Amino acid sequence: MSGVRVAKVEAIALTADFEDMFDSPDQVPTWLRYPAASHRVLPRRGQFATLVKITGSDGTVGVGECYGLPSPEVTAQVVHHVLTPLLLDQDVFATAAIWERLYQGQAAGGHTRGFYLEAMAGVDIALWDLKGKLLGQPVHRLLGGPVRERIGCYASPVALHDDPSESARQAADFRDQGFRALKVKIGRGARTDGAHLRAVRDEVGDDVDILVDANCAYTLDVATEVGRVLRDNGVAWFEEPLAVDDLAGLAELRRRTGLTIVNGETNFTRYDLRECLLHGAIDVYMPNIARSGGFTEVQRIAAMASAFHVDIAPHGVGSGVSLMAALHLCAATPNLRTYEYNRLPNSLREAILRTPPQFVDGELVVPDAPGLGVELDEDVVDRHTVVRL
Repeated sequence: MSGVRVAKVEAIALTADFEDMFDSPDQVPTWLRYPAASHRVLPRRGQFATLVKITGSDGTVGVGECYGLPSPEVTAQVVHHVLTPLLLDQDVFATAAIWERLYQGQAAGGHTRGFYLEAMAGVDIALWDLKGKLLGQPVHRLLGGPVRERIGCYASPVALHDDPSESARQAADFRDQGFRALKVKIGRGARTDGAHLRAVRDEVGDDVDILVDANCAYTLDVATEVGRVLRDNGVAWFEEPLAVDDLAGLAELRRRTGLTIVNGETNFTRYDLRECLLHGAIDVYMPNIARSGGFTEVQRIAAMASAFHVDIAPHGVGSGVSLMAALHLCAATPNLRTYEYNRLPNSLREAILRTPPQFVDGELVVPDAPGLGVELDEDVVDRHTVVRL
């Protein structure tokens, strides 16, 4: 077993167009095309992911996922052309050594974020899945867990609807499904944001926690005004209120409002987190395991955050593979705040898993099968494949 090497690497780009879910393109609702403030420039066309399969020299296969937005074909090319030559014949158990090999392979060229780190994340997740299968242990055990066997989560998102009553209706649906917390997309000014938040609060009452995400829509002064609206509606969580690199502004907003300032879903490594922590800019950090370098790097991110008494709350956009990976990460992370259970229509999420995770009483049950516990429905994967390398 100790001699198992990387024998083969495969990258599979998946696309699930929203138009395929409806009888005609005109039937795709506006809120699905533009669910958040960040989609004003680039509307959402669908759901995307790049799967990575790594076959060991003994024939065992590990599965991982790279963050797919906005083009999974690009990440698949990076895995195939750049990473695979560095991976072949490496010891599959040497995940930290392999991570450094891949990172240093492009660090001098400046490729330490973006598609390259997302490609690395898919590779790293696949290697951990492979290790777990070879050892007969779930990944969360290999990470030192479990700290918990159920993961508290929130439904995301209540999208940018035109009318507050539509926001209230979607929030009610999440409450009726058993969620005890939900996230509302904002970013249209204090008056509009306030109208939607009041409608949601009136609908779900005080027993459901409301979080908000502005997707970098505001300047400091406007975010300060919106912060007062959040307080009036019993909302503490203020996610991405400003540009993600405006760390001085985030620190000042945190001082002005006393709200929980959340950032990190568009960051990549512990080096990005370091600057957030040194500026005192955040209370909660949101790494996405499929873009922030996989298990190897996100464990380091969580440990660094804990030294500053900052929690992590993993970002939850992706396919069923990254969902399962996130649950293992959450199970093994002491300083976990919550997990984002994305509920936008996504045929790449539960449908590609033969055994999706269980959602019980507002929590997700941690998988306990070896590796990630992922068994893909290959027919569904094939149906959504646009590139296979």
